[in-house]
Amino acid sequence: MAQQFGRQGDEYILTPEEIAQFHRDGYITLCSVMTEDELAPLETEFERFIRGEVGGMGKDFCDMSGPYDRAFENFSLVNAVLPRHYDPRLRDNLYERRAASISRQLIGETATLDYDQFLAKRPAKPDAVFTMHQDLGYWPTGTPEPLTATCSLALDDADPENGCLKVVPGSQKQGLRPHRPLMGEDRSDSHILSVEITDADPVVELPLKRGDITVHDELIVHGSGGNTSPDRWRRTYIVAFRSKACVDFERSIGFTHSHNDTIAWETHLAALTA
Repeated sequence: MAQQFGRQGDEYILTPEEIAQFHRDGYITLCSVMTEDELAPLETEFERFIRGEVGGMGKDFCDMSGPYDRAFENFSLVNAVLPRHYDPRLRDNLYERRAASISRQLIGETATLDYDQFLAKRPAKPDAVFTMHQDLGYWPTGTPEPLTATCSLALDDADPENGCLKVVPGSQKQGLRPHRPLMGEDRSDSHILSVEITDADPVVELPLKRGDITVHDELIVHGSGGNTSPDRWRRTYIVAFRSKACVDFERSIGFTHSHNDTIAWETHLAALTA
């Protein structure tokens, strides 16, 4: 019997070409990972967070394009980190299971869910920019087996107008670049980091249809533009997987990906910008 690819129950089976592209280019795009019926219950939970109806999140509910003290009504890029921590009903949902299957094929059988995140760019918010960066710039360096599969599910069609993801293919092979805080050195004011790109960096935009996903690794340079659409949101549900050894190490040093973590950011930034 011929090998079946794509959705298979709780799994999503990758082609050999998709696996090879991930390791060559640092990303892949996968179509129709979730059906319309499968998206509906996730969307209900997503909207509760994005409307600011889940309390007790502290800095884990913020504007990812602005300072922490920005008023909710002025958010441009609404960011809810670790939603499954604040609402355990999200745990082990079908998207998580399919993303886990994809991640095991890409980074190995010990792939473990490291963090989740809801992002939503409001319409007519050209400042809803996710600056170009590498995910490892936000995370502790020196972790064991750092290879990551970050799965980003489109809850809306995404294109350049509403700020789809853009990447620099192959940049993951060039190592960690210097990062700078976008809004001053004090990370208590804002979580935003940025890297410089040059004319030598080929930027590729990754439009998606609702239900599609991108998967990228921890070192690819990526970001997204603002939302210039007058009426369309760009909503994204992220789950990221790393090896169990890597996740266990992060937790052992008190790093959970929460913006409320107490981390010696000055020391971390000094290493990144050296």
